[in-house]
Amino acid sequence: MNDSMLLPTSPDEDFSPLDPAALVQRLIRDEDRAPRAVIEACAARGEAMVEALHSALDEGRAWAEDARPGDWWLMLHAALILGRIPSASAGLDLVRLMRRMAVEEDNNLQDWLAGDWPALFENKPHSAFDAARELAEDRTLDWYIRCQAAEVVVGGALREGADALEQALDWVAGRASDESEDWGMRISAASTLLDFPRERHRALLDSIADEEMRRVAKDAPFDIPRFTSEEIKAALAKGRDEPGWQRRGEPWRFYTPEAIAARQARWAKEDMEERDDETLDDIPPPYIREAPKVGRNDPCPCGSGKKYKKCCLPAGNQP
Repeated sequence: MNDSMLLPTSPDEDFSPLDPAALVQRLIRDEDRAPRAVIEACAARGEAMVEALHSALDEGRAWAEDARPGDWWLMLHAALILGRIPSASAGLDLVRLMRRMAVEEDNNLQDWLAGDWPALFENKPHSAFDAARELAEDRTLDWYIRCQAAEVVVGGALREGADALEQALDWVAGRASDESEDWGMRISAASTLLDFPRERHRALLDSIADEEMRRVAKDAPFDIPRFTSEEIKAALAKGRDEPGWQRRGEPWRFYTPEAIAARQARWAKEDMEERDDETLDDIPPPYIREAPKVGRNDPCPCGSGKKYKKCCLPAGNQP
């Protein structure tokens, strides 16, 4: 991915003549330096672009052994482009991408997009949220992507209105209270409930906090608990809905010139550190003698009975 430092950026270029296939190739070429203008040009293609990205997702080049850096970055661009297209097909492909990321165990891509999913679904119809709920309930997948899907469900309900939101929160509470669920999923669900504090969920949240403290004390006594009773008290005292994804800002900040420049500086620093590590690895280790050095006035190790300086030392026969 660090080769992207060598690519030019063209924020003022006119991308309107390019068809979806050419835009996909441009995204692959530009890696993480694609300007916002090319993303908007992709989104303007609507369903034609959805189809092109659908095909790219099916091919799965990002996870092939011979994948180029641009193939991987294309999947991140795909999420952010689909997030700009207000259609059911775009929403369903976002869910497909979430599922594929989990199946491929692509933790890097999940981390890049974590917390942005509700914003990416903000303009999607109800069918997309049904698919997200199905993913959140799929226990064959890792809990991390499932908790992201659960946030999508809550975000959609928040847009629908008060009744839908309360129903969604109780559904999340069901995930948190299910003792057969993965503990990571239960903690994440409880954290979502903290963003929407309700007195009716207090007992459940307290029980989650108590169990987390017990697990930390038993398994890793020096770890910091991920969920505490102090957080519960503070959230209920505020009494305000403060979803974490709304504090993140809009996902397309990824394409600001400042963000692009910051990434290139990061890659340059990491490359330099990697080269320094390789240089250190190439330096041979210091020679370690197998026996203590013989002193000039010590008996010669050849067994002659003479002092070393009168025997083998002049001949250069130091062991």
